[in-house]
Amino acid sequence: MTASRFADRVRAARAAAGAVLAAAAALLPVLAATPQASAATAGVTGLDNTWSCSVPAGYVYDQIVAASACGTTPRYHLRTPVDGLVSCVRASGFVYDATTMSGNCSMASGSSSASYRLRVPGNLVTSCVTASGFVHDLVTNLSQCSLAPGTTNPAYRLRTPVDGLWACSVPRGWSTYATTQSHDCSYGSRPSDVATMYRLKAA
Repeated sequence: MTASRFADRVRAARAAAGAVLAAAAALLPVLAATPQASAATAGVTGLDNTWSCSVPAGYVYDQIVAASACGTTPRYHLRTPVDGLVSCVRASGFVYDATTMSGNCSMASGSSSASYRLRVPGNLVTSCVTASGFVHDLVTNLSQCSLAPGTTNPAYRLRTPVDGLWACSVPRGWSTYATTQSHDCSYGSRPSDVATMYRLKAA
């Protein structure tokens, strides 16, 4: 091999090595940024479906256990409140359409506490409680709204107030076209049990 060819091969090898080093250097910032990207994703995901020694604002919990890691306080399985979630506590801005006694909501072995199936209040949603900003046009007595076996509690068919709607109450700022006596608004179970119903008039 001549000296010129040997020099050419040396230069080619050095160029290849330089390209590899440059690629590695370009990759290092990407690798370094990966944990930060994961942390950002975790921040977006939030605390839903994690365990905590306290319940931060905006969260509910669907399980509670005693845990030495939390000292004298219980450990909570955190959930973000959403429509249909069964929670051990009620959530601000939500109603519920069923309640039952659940062992998941009590720390004591063999005991249970109330749980609630959360619902986003909306037109025609049946709820065990009334909701701000809504009226109701039907009252029924349902066992799913009562914690006592063999008993019932009132449930309400929520309605968005609109002009001309017949409702069991008159929201603030509205008036009425007419009133009538209706079993739909009565808590009683007999057909003769009636209460006043109002035809809403927008102000």
